[in-house]
Amino acid sequence: MLVWGSKKRPGSPAPDKRKAGRAADALSALGFLEHLQGTGRLEPISADRARAALATQTSLPIVLTELGLLSEADLIEALSAYTGLPAVDADDLPAEPVLPEQLPGDYCRRARVLAVKGGPPVCLALVDPFQADLTGALAYGLGGADFRLIGPSQFEAALRRLFGEDGAEALDDGAEGGLGSDTERLEDAARQAPIIRLAQSLLRTAFELGASDIHIEPGETDLTARFRVDGVLVRPETLPKSVHAGLSTRIKILAELNIAERRLPQDGRMKVVDRGREVDVRVSVLPTAHGEGLVLRLLGQSRKEGGTDALGFSPALSARIRAMADRPNGIFLITGPTGSGKTTTLYTLLQGLNTTATKIVTVEDPVEYRMSGITQVQTHAAIGLDFAAALRSILRQDPDIVMVGEIRDGETARIAVQAALTGHLVLSTLHTNSAAAAVTRLVDMGVEPYLLAAVLNGVVAQRLLRLLCTDCRQIGPASLAERVVLERARPALKGAGPIALAHPVGCPACNGTGYRGRTVVAEGLEIDRAVSAMIAAERPEREIETAACERGMQTLLDNGIDKALALETSLEEVLRHLGGGDAL
Repeated sequence: MLVWGSKKRPGSPAPDKRKAGRAADALSALGFLEHLQGTGRLEPISADRARAALATQTSLPIVLTELGLLSEADLIEALSAYTGLPAVDADDLPAEPVLPEQLPGDYCRRARVLAVKGGPPVCLALVDPFQADLTGALAYGLGGADFRLIGPSQFEAALRRLFGEDGAEALDDGAEGGLGSDTERLEDAARQAPIIRLAQSLLRTAFELGASDIHIEPGETDLTARFRVDGVLVRPETLPKSVHAGLSTRIKILAELNIAERRLPQDGRMKVVDRGREVDVRVSVLPTAHGEGLVLRLLGQSRKEGGTDALGFSPALSARIRAMADRPNGIFLITGPTGSGKTTTLYTLLQGLNTTATKIVTVEDPVEYRMSGITQVQTHAAIGLDFAAALRSILRQDPDIVMVGEIRDGETARIAVQAALTGHLVLSTLHTNSAAAAVTRLVDMGVEPYLLAAVLNGVVAQRLLRLLCTDCRQIGPASLAERVVLERARPALKGAGPIALAHPVGCPACNGTGYRGRTVVAEGLEIDRAVSAMIAAERPEREIETAACERGMQTLLDNGIDKALALETSLEEVLRHLGGGDAL
């Protein structure tokens, strides 16, 4: 633990504030940048951006996080290793201001320092440990100080909670994502109102958590912000209702929406910077009884490289999926509810199909992932450019592969079938609960069964399950109730020896949820001659599913149980998404 200064004892000489600051002075901001480069945390080009921003700004930690060059968690870890200072524990943050007479809110804001615990010595949390004069003066003025590190967004949230909006009037060196050069963004944001910082703070928190969505929900007396992480809403943050209008307006401005319109839903897009890369954010505004509710979807946050294996598909199913999607023509479908990762799977397949010899055209609403080498079309229903209209025009562009974001109606379905019949490969999604149900859904849309049997290559139904945190999961024998469920779903387990299962616990690494990351569970219906004949004969989907299972298809529930038995996820998580847990 590094302590500058010590408590002054009677009769002892006054602490030398110059000496108290020497340790901090030796650990310079530029030296920290070199440390980040040397440890591989920062690319040389990112370090150069930070140095350029430091020419007009003074706080390196603020520059690194606000420009998206380093996540807050990585920043604190690196600062701790470099300075020897420990990070403040969230549980140690005070419920009431500490030493408010000596360290009032406005001073704390300007100095980026927060008193965590009274002395002796006083425990102080610093955003920027490279302020030698400040640390020396604090150690001298308080008769000794024990310093800790605190992240910029954690500091802002604590200051707002302890001193209200006046005390949380932002950090002086903030940056506004996506506008102008790095230094311009920092300078512009430094002159903006606190509401700008609040919007940035919410986005920073979302990036730190790896969230896919930010939900801003107005109530009668307050405003709640929640973050969807691994498919579950977490970390509710209560904000004063007074910031609602300003926050809504700020987001609408960035998303190029009509700020005067508060009666109708609106949809828009904006770009923000996270760790040096631009991230598309889709914005949805919905009028509610207590004001406008907003949902910000951070597109591409969960995208992975490395093919379907990297998404969590089993090797056998990955091979089957590639075989179905590699055919020169026909229709290949991904099905599942909203938020089940269908678009991510489609784009992973497109990455493998994207070659210089192949023309790929997509029609989407919205275009979620930008990919070079692929022609992407955004629908605009207001001007008549819906999926069906776009698809008709796309076929005149001589494509080899067409990706339709979603088959929503009979007209789109019929055009997709015609495209497959004329030699194109069509990839798309449907909202159905199983692979076999996609056949019934398309027939209900008006596709003739004999045509569907002729063009359908295969269907994959999928869900996303949370992965157990490997730092805290608890492994033990299955309970009696769990064995009943497992044996009912998997009769081969009857009479087997002890069955090990893992359960969530919760730790700092997983934000106390017990889960960290997600994996896919899926079933793949490959259309062979027998299944094709059943489709043409309009056999019920249950019979089609049974026939497919006899030919080796693993159902969603079976795939989920495999992952539970492999200790990747919990049985509770499997049953929550896939059912079959009445005994629990």
